[in-house]
Amino acid sequence: MPIARRSKGDHLLHADVVDSKSKAGVWMGEQANFKADQTRISEALKEQTDWVELRNAVLVISTEPAGITVIAPNPTLPGMIVLADGGSPLASRILRDKGVELVRTTMTDLGIAEVEAA
Repeated sequence: MPIARRSKGDHLLHADVVDSKSKAGVWMGEQANFKADQTRISEALKEQTDWVELRNAVLVISTEPAGITVIAPNPTLPGMIVLADGGSPLASRILRDKGVELVRTTMTDLGIAEVEAA
């Protein structure tokens, strides 16, 4: 049963994860494949955004709304982590949602399907 995310009272960081599903006991055997997919997603994101290099991640800079979004491979499961920081709670949520949608669109464009929950 899914557990609700904790409530966050500040705007400093709103995070979401795209395509990381509960796959305990399965992901180790698939690690090479999902790491290759994560690399393809990251490289494709760089072509679509204004970004600053981070080792193994993409830092997207936004002016509408103002803020940053970091998109990085999930280190333990398939999928990408999206972290966003805007000037207000609303701006952070908007940036996070845009980042999640950007990752999903990029995955679709690359032919990488989201993994069904185990």
